[in-house]
Amino acid sequence: MKATPLPSEDSPREVITHRAVNTCPFNATGHPAMSVPRALRDGLPVGMMLVGRHFDEPTIYRAAHAYEQAQDWTTQ
Repeated sequence: MKATPLPSEDSPREVITHRAVNTCPFNATGHPAMSVPRALRDGLPVGMMLVGRHFDEPTIYRAAHAYEQAQDWTTQ
């Protein structure tokens, strides 16, 4: 999925709330989550979402760090 431009301040509410579609489930359930750069498509970054168990942020931090150390996403 390509990155989309930020909506303007006078954008309809639906446009603004649609931006939360990728993160809303994790916000609602309280799961820790983070997006990690995965690759470039058409010159834009594509992210990979990591989601952890409740109150287990350290695991997703370690997973993200390990992935970033193992991959050079800027050349993919």
